[in-house]
Formats: sequence, C-alpha cells, structure tokens
Amino acid sequence: MLKQKFIIDFGSKFGSYLITAITGIVVARLAGPEVVGTITYSTSYVITFSFITGLFGSAHIKLVSEGQNEENCNKTYLILMVFSIILFFLTVLGFFFIQKYLFKYKYDFPETETVILITLIAFIISMMFQMNETYYNAKIKQAKSNLPAFIKNIIYNILRVIVVVMGMKAVALASVNLITAVITVPLVIYFLKQLKFGKWDKILFKKYIKISIPIFSIVVTGVIMSYADKLILEYYSSIKEVGYYSAAYSIGGMLILLGNTAGTVFFSLFSTYISQNNLEAIKSKIKTFERFIFIFALPLIMILALYAHPVMILLLGAKYEPSVPLFSVLVLSSFFIIWGMPYGNVLSGLGLFWLASYINFAKFILFIITMIIFISPSILNLGAMALAITALVTNVFMFLLFYYFSYKKTGIRLLKEQGSYITFWCLLSPIIYLVYNKYFHSLSIVIQLIAVIPITLVLIYILYYLFGLIKKQDIDILKQTIRLSSASSYIKNEIKDNTHN
Repeated sequence: MLKQKFIIDFGSKFGSYLITAITGIVVARLAGPEVVGTITYSTSYVITFSFITGLFGSAHIKLVSEGQNEENCNKTYLILMVFSIILFFLTVLGFFFIQKYLFKYKYDFPETETVILITLIAFIISMMFQMNETYYNAKIKQAKSNLPAFIKNIIYNILRVIVVVMGMKAVALASVNLITAVITVPLVIYFLKQLKFGKWDKILFKKYIKISIPIFSIVVTGVIMSYADKLILEYYSSIKEVGYYSAAYSIGGMLILLGNTAGTVFFSLFSTYISQNNLEAIKSKIKTFERFIFIFALPLIMILALYAHPVMILLLGAKYEPSVPLFSVLVLSSFFIIWGMPYGNVLSGLGLFWLASYINFAKFILFIITMIIFISPSILNLGAMALAITALVTNVFMFLLFYYFSYKKTGIRLLKEQGSYITFWCLLSPIIYLVYNKYFHSLSIVIQLIAVIPITLVLIYILYYLFGLIKKQDIDILKQTIRLSSASSYIKNEIKDNTHN
C-alpha cells in the first residue's frame, strides 16, 4: 500500500510538473525571457510572504498521525489557517503599497504591479488547495490530497497555452492562474465536506504553537531561500536573468518532486513508527528508498546534467542557451534534496523541530554568504549562475547535517552502503563529460538526443550490472512501484471511501 501511496503522490505531482514544463516550453518560446521573468518575479514576490500561512501544516500532520483527536485537530487547524490567510493578505498588500508610494520603486515593466496583485488574489484562493492537502496528507490519503491540485494544473496549463498562442503577455497569464483557481475550488470544497470538524481545543492550540514556533524559522528561511533569491537577482541584474534561471529551474525542478514525495509520505509514516519506537521499520524504508534513487534516479539525473546542452536547446531554443549551465547545476542540486528528505523527516518525526530549525538557520546563513559572494557586482558578479551555485552548496550542506543528526539520534547510518555508487559516478562522470565534448558535442541536437544519450544510458546500466550495482530484485521493486493497476485500484477505493477514519 505504501508503494501505491508513494507512486500516486509522485505520479500526480510529476505529471503536473511534466505538463507545466511542456506548456512552459511553449510559453517560454513564444513569450520570451522577459515575460517568463515577470511571472516568476511576481510569483516570488507574493510567495516570499507565504511563511505566514505555512506554519501549522506540519503540526497538524504530526498531531493527527500521533493519534490526537482528529475532529478537534481539523477545527483548530482551520481557525489558525483562516487567521493566517487574513494576516498574509494584509502583509503583502501593505508591503506592496509601502514599496510603491513610500519608496517609489519602479519596475522594468509597468505591468509587473498588476501581475503581482492578480497573483496575490489567486494565491489566497489556492490556500484552500493547500489546506485540503494537509488534511489528507495527515491521513495518508494521497488520492484526495493530490487530485484537486492535479486537475487545477491541467486546466491552468491548457488555458495558458491558449493565451500565449493568442499573443497575450504577463497580465493574461497571471489572470489564467486566478480563473483556474476559481473554477476548480468546488472540488476542494467537496473533499473538505467529507471531513468532520469538532471544536476549538485550547490544549491542541498550545501543541500547534509549540510545534510551530521552531517551524517558524524553518518556514521563513525556506521561503526566503526559495523565492527571495529571484527578487535579489532582479535587483542586481534584470528580469531577463530571472527568466533564464526560471527556465532552467522549471525543467530541473521536476526531479525535486521525488524528494518532496518522500517527505509527504515519510513524515506522517515516520511519526507513527517513532511513536511505536519502531526504528528498524524506518531504517528499512530509508534503505529501500536510497537504493531506488541510486539505481533509477541518479543515472537520469547525471545524464541530464552532463547532456544539458542538447536537452535545453531542443526544448527552449538557442535564445535560452544561458540557461544550460544553470540547468546542469540545478539538476545536481536536486539529487541532494531527494537524498536528504527522509533524514530530515526522521528529525521531524522525532519531534526535534528546534534542532531542525537550527539546521535550517545554519543553511540560511550559508545561503546569504554564498549568495553575496557569487552575485555581488563587486565580487564575482555571476548573475543567475549565483543562484544555481548557492542552491547546490546549501542543499549539499543541508543533506550532510540531516544525515549526521539522524545518525546521532537514531543510529541509522546507510552512507557506506551507497559508497560503491558514489565512487562509480565520481570516476565515470568526468569520462562521459570529456568524451562528449571531444566527440559528440558538435553533432546535431537530434542525433545527440536520439542516439548519444540513449546509448550512454544503456552503457551505464550495463556497467551497473557488471559491477553488481543492480540486481533482479531491484527490477522487481521498480515493476511493483509503477504497477498502474495497483495504483488505479487504490485511487478508486480511496475516492469511494467517504468515511472519516
């Protein structure tokens, strides 16, 4: 059942990102880096303040998974979220008017202000989708958690392609996001009505606050690192540079989904195991997950990083060539997010939110230092590459801390088991890179994609087999994981299940 939950969560999110990436390619090609940059900047502007609404989700999942009164948790979480959304709206609007009328800030493109306001309204409505995900993630019901956002994403991407084909620009694209949220919110309401809401519980409220206080620094620093970097990039360079970075991240970011899915499923699961003092079960799940990503995810990630040029040029065109090195670095960075997520959830499952907040704050300090060094015009002045390098450095750092403290608290240590894969790629990557640049880089993009990359991937798995890095049971696990009939059956059963258990 866990495999089905995992594949549904990953499949729906990966499907959403895949659709978004494909339509994003159309948008990027037709609209250009300036429009892409404007949308990305406006989204980052609004979401930079989303830490206000992101404090209580983890607390709700943990409390429900530990066996607290679910109905009272639902009501307490609802009231906290309504208050947070109102505060968020007033904060963003206040900052917007202060910047506009007090500091007289001017944008490269005047429509940026309109896009920001439309994005704000769309985000407010979309908070209902986030609440639905939190409620059903706490129950580990991935179909009900993921379905509304998945449908919303499909409609959104169809509409934005239509808009950009018609020659419309940033304002129209932002409006599509708002319209889609309004159209699909009834489905969220339908699922929310299936939940039972008890009463406001002061004791539970104190528990939410106790868990959320250390989470506050995690959420704030996380949001700043994820979104404020684009605001900094626009300040030091231009909207166009933001567009280059966004284009690279929109494709490379799909790989982060594997790690986010691990976080979604493992957090609630690990909280339950830890409450039962079942560390062996946690170790077994992490071991299986790690073996899966090193065998099936890492080769794909390395291929994308090493062959970034033909991939990006084919997808986005020659005008996005500055995005190629950004893509390579971001793809490598994504692997450390994937690898480290279960270890971060071990700490969260243990209730060590203060420790997690200290770790995140250390990452934030490193983020600031690295960003200043690489983006400052008076030092290295690397533009968009500064963001990519900063992401890689901070994600590697975060993984090492998560791993170290998980080992200290639980004794779970699996790094040695992956040593052979790490050694393999440290030796093979330079060889692939040198051979590609000497013999294949000058070939046409089409030949590289239909011949060079597939042959390279086949050779990698032949080497995996010869060195004993892949076994028959690994193929069996893959087959079980992607078995569509099991996943389909699980979705049907969950959607039909209107009980409150």
